[in-house]
Amino acid sequence: MSDSLLAPSVGLFPVSYQIGNNAAGAARLQLDLLVHTPDRSVNGTAQITQAINPPLDLHLDVWGSYTYLTVQPPSDARILITAQGNQGGPHANSPVHFKFRALLDPTWQRGVADYEYFNGQRWVSVDNAPVTLEGQRIQQLANVDLHSELHNATLEAAIANGDVAQLKQLATGGLDQAIAATKSPATKAAKKA
Repeated sequence: MSDSLLAPSVGLFPVSYQIGNNAAGAARLQLDLLVHTPDRSVNGTAQITQAINPPLDLHLDVWGSYTYLTVQPPSDARILITAQGNQGGPHANSPVHFKFRALLDPTWQRGVADYEYFNGQRWVSVDNAPVTLEGQRIQQLANVDLHSELHNATLEAAIANGDVAQLKQLATGGLDQAIAATKSPATKAAKKA
């Protein structure tokens, strides 16, 4: 495959997800991640809250990875995020208190998740919770266009999966954006390296 068809291999972008259905008394997970595309890793924080007695307010450091799942057409490809967390990070002398799996659409916008957390007494499982990207929570980083980064990650998935139909769709819908992405500071730095 020619280099001109490859998505940029350098990228770091933030995502913030609300996981849960907002039902009264239900657990709510706020997951804020930095996605590092060269090694397909994710790092960030999770906050699990629940309006119960006593109230639950659990803050955790989270790390993991993502991968692209290829499925047969006409179904779309999916993104699988797997992560775990504790208080202190992956190198802390602290047991894992959080396990997370999410299946997202190829645009990183929405999906479904299963997660487990230790509430201090027992493990609690939450299954099939809706996942929604919360763009307003993401603080804009200097020189980072989140929309372009999500587009680049989607383009990378389409190239990796050999999904010609999705590549055509991305090309017709975002040609200007794809061209602009090649002019980003991160891409220029990667080309110089």
